[in-house]
Amino acid sequence: MHTLLAFVVALGILIFVHELGHFIAARLFGVRVETFSIGFGPKLFKFRCCETEFAVSLIPLGGYVKMAGEDPDKPAKSPDEFYAKPPWQRIVIALAGPIMNLLLAVIFFATSYTIGRYIPSYQVEAAKVGFALSKGVPLKPGDVIVEANGKPVKNWKELQQIVALNPNREITLEVKRDGKLEEVKVHTGMDKNGVGTLPVIPAIKPTIGKVIKGSPAENAGLKPGDVILKINGKEITRWEQVVELIGKSKGKPVKLLILRNGKTLKITVKPHLNEKLGRYTIGIVPKINLVFVKYSPPEALKKGIEEFKNQTVLFFTFLYKLITGQASIKSLGGPILIAEVAGKAAEAGISNFIYFMGFISLQLGYFNLLPLPVLDGGLILLFLIELLRRKPVSPQFREKFQQVGLALIGLLMAIVFYNDIMRLVH
Repeated sequence: MHTLLAFVVALGILIFVHELGHFIAARLFGVRVETFSIGFGPKLFKFRCCETEFAVSLIPLGGYVKMAGEDPDKPAKSPDEFYAKPPWQRIVIALAGPIMNLLLAVIFFATSYTIGRYIPSYQVEAAKVGFALSKGVPLKPGDVIVEANGKPVKNWKELQQIVALNPNREITLEVKRDGKLEEVKVHTGMDKNGVGTLPVIPAIKPTIGKVIKGSPAENAGLKPGDVILKINGKEITRWEQVVELIGKSKGKPVKLLILRNGKTLKITVKPHLNEKLGRYTIGIVPKINLVFVKYSPPEALKKGIEEFKNQTVLFFTFLYKLITGQASIKSLGGPILIAEVAGKAAEAGISNFIYFMGFISLQLGYFNLLPLPVLDGGLILLFLIELLRRKPVSPQFREKFQQVGLALIGLLMAIVFYNDIMRLVH
């Protein structure tokens, strides 16, 4: 219920702002708006104001602004109809919805940074390697990744974004190792969602964040918050040492010296073979330190614009890779995935939820600009052609354009719903 409520609230706000853009632009050019609806289908409630019926409908997966005279095959009967306006005004009206979503994305990003939110400390620190989980990855503990595929890497967040956009591919990393710059090539993996992965964890402290239920660690009495000081007498300062020493134990009991509530304790644990990872483990997860990031309104706006630029680059990079086959269609998600992420973002706090809405607003804005029928971009393309030709496109061309575009949209919807269902099944 919490997830559904978060989904409805987020989508409702984004749809309202999108349709408000169309509405304001239409009224600005003197176009009569007959209906302003949030949602499709049967109307739950409605009221009339200023010649427009405002409504909230049953199905919250979209919305619409119905303007007078929207049928291109019927000649305009009055100057306040949509097709009575010149092409450039119709382009502005169609463009206004996506533009409102893009502006809203900047506002949401800036608001999130103004409120402040907790993020993992490693995301804003240098991309220092803690441990490579696969022998096939030629990275060593202590390596600092400074460049990936020719792009500078300031922190783990930037590295993760580059890796995510390059699933199952070889990428070139420039690392600082023992004070010298070296070039290494790594092959990324791909998760079930089609997103690129790299089996490397950042350098983090040896503090236990979670103990897996029923694991050797739980049976031995280890608890979250325990700091591992020594393993078999060897001093521990980094989590990768914990992974390495336990992994090399061959299943023999290991003696841990831990710090708990200011007191040292000795605990012996017998590792078991984790077949999924292919090494010995005891069932503990490191504690990820969080930092609270908050900025003044001017700085937050600057950060919001910066985040908008970064997300814009990611959107079009992913779109290019998707078209050229370099990215997997498994990474596409639909309403079910959005609802799931919306629920998690809401649970993480208002700032994270606002950031999530900024991210979705940006995706919605750019997606609607794609030159496909049903979308605003499809209308804009037709109006641009009309503007250049100085006469409307033929009904035959418009019909074929609609048929091809609707087929593509139908295929896309089938893919995202299939992906969503598969995620639920797995």
